[in-house]
Amino acid sequence: MNDELPEPLLAFDSVARELSAELDRLDVIVAGYRDKVAAGRILANSIDAMRLELTYHSNAIEGCTLSLRETQLVIEGRTPAEGKPLREIYEARNHDLAIRMIERWVAERSPVEFLDERDLLALHARVLADIEPGSAGRFRTDRVLIRGTRFVPPSSAKFDALVPATLDRARRQELHVALRAAELHYNLVAIHPFVDGNGRTARLAMNHLLLASGYPFAIIEVERRGRYLETLEAANAGQAMPFAAFVVDSIRVSLERMLGAH
Repeated sequence: MNDELPEPLLAFDSVARELSAELDRLDVIVAGYRDKVAAGRILANSIDAMRLELTYHSNAIEGCTLSLRETQLVIEGRTPAEGKPLREIYEARNHDLAIRMIERWVAERSPVEFLDERDLLALHARVLADIEPGSAGRFRTDRVLIRGTRFVPPSSAKFDALVPATLDRARRQELHVALRAAELHYNLVAIHPFVDGNGRTARLAMNHLLLASGYPFAIIEVERRGRYLETLEAANAGQAMPFAAFVVDSIRVSLERMLGAH
């Protein structure tokens, strides 16, 4: 898959040239976004709306049946319609708290202080709090299989090498941050270090990297779940381009929404 990295890690450096036009466009859009942030022209309710949608879409991708409105009610501390599983209520609450955790880290830390292993475990612990207390914030010890794919994640015996390598690569500056975000997301999902909550944790880690780099939240919408899974499967086969392009496009759409273009 990649001569320089231990399997199943995948490097996204090779797609930078092919995506150069899209990345240049992203640079222009994010510069406009940062100017608006500096001028105080990004409204707090816009950020609230994106935070809510990130929670809704990320959970919905994993099968949560709460609507956007029901997710909002949970986050506000109110009770959604009867018959909703308690687990889904916890998922909405936990994900919102995890977002606020990464926002706090970005606000309190140096811009170049990215996630370490302790942060990753803390993020996962927040995602699965009160849902799976026995595995929340802990790496798995058993082998796992992923529904819908023949890809088999690595043994936990390899985590000591794979997890630090994945997080270290997110720190390097020579690759565009959008590609580093895509790579971080993919490699965390490929390692699949947790019993549950891998996708949500990977998307949150990706968003931490983007926030720390002056971007807004990047939302992968549940309506695009099919394409999302297709591009992840292509990456499982060693093809970084489809997933990288998908993430870059998701970042662009989220940016343009914050700027009122959507």
